Amino acid sequence: MSILALSIVNNHNTPVLIRTRNQESSTNNEIDLLFKLHSSLDVIDEKQLNRETFLGLLTQSDQYKIFGYCSATNNKILLMVANNQTIRDNEARAILKTLHNHFVDCTTSNPFYVHGQPIHSKHLMRKIDEIFG
Repeated sequence: MSILALSIVNNHNTPVLIRTRNQESSTNNEIDLLFKLHSSLDVIDEKQLNRETFLGLLTQSDQYKIFGYCSATNNKILLMVANNQTIRDNEARAILKTLHNHFVDCTTSNPFYVHGQPIHSKHLMRKIDEIFG
């Protein structure tokens, strides 16, 4: 599976972590990815009436698909995958649930983390890199 990007957004829709597959990518490409991820937050607002944490496919184009996850505390995780890869909902659900568990472990076990601030955890980055493959 080709994961292009992932974003963790707090309950005020402010990104606290953004990770792209290619960290050496151009600034314009990264801004474009961020715009696409952020625009899918509108769809999350519509789908939040359902109390399921996995929101499923939020948006897609000919190049990518964006899946969403919304926790009980209204933190959101967005996963962008390449559209040339087939990914089932249960695979995306498992990845997003794993990411959420690592996010919770990172933020709750760190007494110095201030809720809503960007995350700079090497442990979380290693776990994300493992998921990216």
